[in-house]
Amino acid sequence: MLFNRNFYKLILVAVLLLSARGNAVADGVIVPLPSPYPMPRMNDFYSVKYHRVSVDVQDQIATTTVEQSFINETNRNIEVEYLFPLPRGSSVNQFSLIVDDQELEGRILDKDEARRIYEEIVRRQKDPALLEYIGNGMFRTSVFPLPANGERTVKLTYTELLQPDGSQFEYRYPLNTEKFSKKVLEEVRIDFRLNSQHEFKNVYSPSHDFTWNWSGSKKVVGHWSDEGVRPADDCRIFWSRSEDDIGGTLFTYRPDRNEDGYFLFLASPKVELKAKKAIPKNVILVLDISGSMQGEKINQARSAAKFITRNINPDDNYNIIFYNSTVDPLWDNLKPFDKSVKREALDRLDQVEAKGSTDIHAALTTALKQIKDAERPNYIIFLTDGLPTAGITEIGKIAEEVKAANKHNTRLFAFGVGFDVNAILLDRLGVDNHGLADYVPPDEDIEAKVASLYSKIQNPALTAPELIAKDIRLRDAYPQDLPDIFHGSQLVLAGRYRDTGKSTLTLTGRSQSEKMTFKYPVEFAKKTGREEFSFVARIWAERKIGYLNEQIRIHGVSDEYIDEIVELSTRYGIITQYTSFLAEENFDIADRMEVRDQVEVLYNKPLVATGSAGVSQSMQSQEMKKRQSAPGKAQYYDETGTMKQVDTVKLIGSKTFYLKKNGWMDAEYKEGMKTKEIKQFSDEFFELANKYPTQAQFLTFAYDKAILTVIDGVAYQLQPAK
Repeated sequence: MLFNRNFYKLILVAVLLLSARGNAVADGVIVPLPSPYPMPRMNDFYSVKYHRVSVDVQDQIATTTVEQSFINETNRNIEVEYLFPLPRGSSVNQFSLIVDDQELEGRILDKDEARRIYEEIVRRQKDPALLEYIGNGMFRTSVFPLPANGERTVKLTYTELLQPDGSQFEYRYPLNTEKFSKKVLEEVRIDFRLNSQHEFKNVYSPSHDFTWNWSGSKKVVGHWSDEGVRPADDCRIFWSRSEDDIGGTLFTYRPDRNEDGYFLFLASPKVELKAKKAIPKNVILVLDISGSMQGEKINQARSAAKFITRNINPDDNYNIIFYNSTVDPLWDNLKPFDKSVKREALDRLDQVEAKGSTDIHAALTTALKQIKDAERPNYIIFLTDGLPTAGITEIGKIAEEVKAANKHNTRLFAFGVGFDVNAILLDRLGVDNHGLADYVPPDEDIEAKVASLYSKIQNPALTAPELIAKDIRLRDAYPQDLPDIFHGSQLVLAGRYRDTGKSTLTLTGRSQSEKMTFKYPVEFAKKTGREEFSFVARIWAERKIGYLNEQIRIHGVSDEYIDEIVELSTRYGIITQYTSFLAEENFDIADRMEVRDQVEVLYNKPLVATGSAGVSQSMQSQEMKKRQSAPGKAQYYDETGTMKQVDTVKLIGSKTFYLKKNGWMDAEYKEGMKTKEIKQFSDEFFELANKYPTQAQFLTFAYDKAILTVIDGVAYQLQPAK
């Protein structure tokens, strides 16, 4: 089929834009000039080789520099122009677009002129992707060539004034356009630098797992990168101004007035207090030296133990308890840490040999007996690579007696090394003793995993924390047992709320021997925009399913657990080994009774505690319980411990879509709903997109399959154009 001269076709995603707050942000696109040749669809036309973003924020001024390399995947030259849809309500005041060292001229179009161009391209090319930007303005450049099978580097720089919402700021950068790249990207990275004249805290990304490095309370540098991927999730970063010793930030999400809302509370200590106000603590390392640890495992465990020993604070008390079939404490009691204690511990670690059986019960009860009081925070780091084979070996009895021996609120962090551990036992030890369990699969480094945990808990800022909301009922919050708050780390609490309006959150805890109280004026929204903070609900749902899975593994199946898992998994597209059938195209997710029956059958199968299957189930539960960013795609660990990507489930904004025989189905759809049928690219289709511009993404993610979506309580069946 030949296209006429006025036919625009194919989109190359180029550069993205930040936004202060508000609706989804726009993306840059490259559109070919009219051509007599048949044109492939956009995801067959080009690839993005790399995508590098550098962001500098100085107080409220953000400067973003983006560099991308585009590869023409066709064997002919193409003349293209560059369109950059502007975000709604943005304050962009400077653009510079350079293509292979040549700066191109451009002009800004208002939203009405931009909408005409968007609709024209969508109608003619029969591809709905650009409708996501209906209601946005546009930056448009002059023409430049894309050579056959060639590469062009595009560099965009722009500045924007970020507007605060109270004391809170947001930076947004959409990466979702890279999903149109024909091939995966070799590299995608974001480097973020924030400088301010004012102190700020709770720098937080709900979308990506950034690594943050602080320089005082007025400067932070963040980095995120990946390789061999097609990014599909917009990047969002929040921060708030605060001079409190522990800053608090609240996000609320309540799309339906008739349902309880969702909240996410963050608390971060002031960076400058780390050196002078870290609370003295008691630390005991319980180290497995049984025969199964021989070889590389004992070498890595020794290195992890040395890392902890070198990073014990001068005011801390310390001991190492070595165990196999017998228990061998380095000292009979905890020792105040000094140079001689450090030297003796390091010397002993050099002499460690792996041999004998595994007496977990005796090792842990011996450690707990050394903790005499709760004046200091108490931490046990427990490492094992096997099953209990000496002393008391019955799992339930070990867990009960360890819990009974824990008389001073000691937090136990258990590490299972390899696949030969009893994951149910380790999960229960973590739950019963105010800590958590983590796992080191055979291909991971023990030292890195243990060192990462200890780096986070090295410097307590507030112990035994509690959170109370004035005149607001908070419920169903995770973690249920609030962990201590550490310098350089952040408390993330996700839950539900019943009442609305202005309130005060009061955070209490202990620092040294002093009781500390922090108060934060907040507001629990009566109703929020559907998309703006939908990540809050997704984070809560994933944490809750992680908790429910863990409870079932420890205590067994209950009807209440099953009902909640069915509702949350279906609504939010949270896939586990037990709910992977939801992604099957022949399975009817609208039949909730059938979903429930299937889930119950799978959960009632005999539990697997050991091996790759048992460990992978616990790994997923633990990761879900600690979730700090909203999942952007459906994935789960299978019975071999391998991460599986699920392509038949799409997580888009607040919605979940399942690919079924008749097309993509919205998880909100229920059997018997009155449905209105609309054909893609008809006048009704464009009217719907214009009426709900912030939800146009639900109409535009597929061009070749039907989409059944629910908007404002009405079901729309979007039929693809022939």
